[in-house]
Amino acid sequence: MANLLSAGFARLKKSRLFWLFIAAETAWGALLAWILYYFGNIRENLSLSVFMPMFYLCVAEAVFCGFFIGVDYSDGTIRNKIAVGHSREKIYLSNLIICASAGSAVMFAHMAAFFVAGFLLIGPAVFPTVAATVYLCAFLNVVAYASLFTMISTLCKKTASATVANIFLSLGLIVSGIYAYAFYHQPEFFADGSANRRYVGGAARALLGFFDAILPSSSALDVMSRGSLFVCLRIILCSLAEAAIFALIGIWAFRRKNVD
Repeated sequence: MANLLSAGFARLKKSRLFWLFIAAETAWGALLAWILYYFGNIRENLSLSVFMPMFYLCVAEAVFCGFFIGVDYSDGTIRNKIAVGHSREKIYLSNLIICASAGSAVMFAHMAAFFVAGFLLIGPAVFPTVAATVYLCAFLNVVAYASLFTMISTLCKKTASATVANIFLSLGLIVSGIYAYAFYHQPEFFADGSANRRYVGGAARALLGFFDAILPSSSALDVMSRGSLFVCLRIILCSLAEAAIFALIGIWAFRRKNVD
């Protein structure tokens, strides 16, 4: 396992796509700090520095996993790893760890750039009073994304097919999460006492609540709007469960997959 991780991180260091994402997130983090400073509400919107990246990190992770694992197939690296005696479980888990680490590094670059730029703009006041659980939610969201896209990328031999499938799925997750959040949090009655026609009740509401809880993009919106300890704990548990479920499914399927 150590050799697989060492080789994988060596590849990661040489990956132009990875460094492109790092550079883009660093630039965007600094720009976001300046935009919030310009409009005079940088400190009041610190949660944006954490969860705004979650929407495009979903797509970035989808692209990265598709290319990173797809190249292993196209170069015959996975076949060679199996041939020299590495178990499929270790191969799968090493790729998952590297993909999750890459996504976490990109997110860290964004937040670091945001707070460094914020410090230069307004001084120590930029440093957050946001609870550590909020940051843990963000990073575990990245792990859940990595687990899902690693599973899909491992089960698709062709880089293009895996990447396209990942991108469409990531966009679907973002859109469905936004809709689930928007409809689930509709009030039943407005302030004037009139009924809200968009309010969803009954069994459909229970289903919306389920998707609101498990979809990473919906979870991001939930933390940005409320950020209570209960919400954070729910998202942490859901993200861990999703990452574990996708990893187990991926390992189970990879054991039975023909990689010749």
